[in-house]
Amino acid sequence: MTLSRKEMVKKVALDVLKAFIIGVAAAAATAVILFACGFLFGSFQIVNGFEVVKDGLLLIGATGLFLVAGMLLAKGKKENADEKKEAKNGWRQHFSVIGLKTVVLMISVAFLLLASVADLILLNL
Repeated sequence: MTLSRKEMVKKVALDVLKAFIIGVAAAAATAVILFACGFLFGSFQIVNGFEVVKDGLLLIGATGLFLVAGMLLAKGKKENADEKKEAKNGWRQHFSVIGLKTVVLMISVAFLLLASVADLILLNL
């Protein structure tokens, strides 16, 4: 079954959007936890909470980008065992076109986006 170019672009856009939404949700949950820790351990000041959120989200986002860079630099093709394992875990049920690298990239971008929002809020406090 071959897909037309328009259908393929639509599926790719849907998968990328889905990965970005997952990243925003994960980053928001992480930001709430980091804000609570920064607020509680930072003398109950909101500025300390946002500072911890900014630093933590930037660290996680940068680590994700380094992970993607390492995945892109890795040489060699997938082995059949990896493809079978990927098919077994249901990866293709959630993302029909894009691969792991693109998903990790979009999640990292979402973390960096929320870190920049936290920095913007911090500048206005």
